[in-house]
Amino acid sequence: MISRQTVLNHLRQLVTLDSKGAANALPLCEISLNEVISRLRTPADANDLRVAKAAAGLAFYRFALRQLADGNGATSFKAGDVTVSRSPAATLEFAERVRDESLAQAANLLADTDFLFRQV
Repeated sequence: MISRQTVLNHLRQLVTLDSKGAANALPLCEISLNEVISRLRTPADANDLRVAKAAAGLAFYRFALRQLADGNGATSFKAGDVTVSRSPAATLEFAERVRDESLAQAANLLADTDFLFRQV
């Protein structure tokens, strides 16, 4: 079975985390892993690497949301005449793309929860 530490290792490929940041991200990894496992189809292998990557993508999105909500992400800095800025919307858009791509790669392992058919 894939562990939350495995998901954290994949998350660390997406974002730089010190030991304190990793400790804070570990619960997000566990929640994301549990969500992905709960969406697995019956014959799917829970040890498939795509499960860990999908959970890491989902954890990355949640981590980005948390960072933006807490105001911890630096959005700009100035050094002399040079100013570098980053839009919170662009950060969130990037996190959404990472999440969607990682879930798409594991799509054949996951049950489709977004479909609803009411009537003809």
